[in-house]
Amino acid sequence: MFGVCLPEIEEKESSRSKSRIEGLSDLVFGLALSIGSIALIQHIPQAPTALINDVLNFGFSFLIIAVIWLSYTRIVSSLSAETSSTLLLKFALLFCVALEPFLYYVYQTTVFAFLDFSSAAYAIDVGAMMVLLSGMTYMVIRQEVQHEVHRLPARSIRLFRISMISRAIGAAIFLASASDIFWIQIPIFGNLRFAMWDAALAIFFASRAVTGWTRKKSDP
Repeated sequence: MFGVCLPEIEEKESSRSKSRIEGLSDLVFGLALSIGSIALIQHIPQAPTALINDVLNFGFSFLIIAVIWLSYTRIVSSLSAETSSTLLLKFALLFCVALEPFLYYVYQTTVFAFLDFSSAAYAIDVGAMMVLLSGMTYMVIRQEVQHEVHRLPARSIRLFRISMISRAIGAAIFLASASDIFWIQIPIFGNLRFAMWDAALAIFFASRAVTGWTRKKSDP
């Protein structure tokens, strides 16, 4: 009797623990999305151009967190099992997400002499989030390969591989941009570090668009 009940108890405990972790994740992402707007209240703009600039800056940070959250929720829903490795990746990602609004605020409000370091710190944080998403995507693929009974169709696995590669490329660009050698001005594009950010985000968003379009096209 105990041999039959024990697996059921363990499964219920695992499900309860996973539910709590996802509740914490929703809280962290929700706070990260709202903290940016709270920070704007501290500096009320006094001109139309200043207001537009603040909204655009907030939109940039909001967009990154929102896309990270969408990717995170899809990955988590596709994980077949909660392991110590996936749990570690989740907590590391939540730490980076919670840190993002602060680093972005510092980067946006810092004096020029500190802009190099503050923007590099922000680049490392965003790059780390992409690395962690790529790692979690790899865990989805690995669990599917190792299991005898596959939960996801082959098409979904291919899309996860595309996403993993694009996130890894975006992460590499963001992390590389933190180097001092990229803190230079170039013709047309301006600061090279910021131009690299634009390129990394373009790759990240393009891969999401391609995988989303492919998924909708394949759905009956």
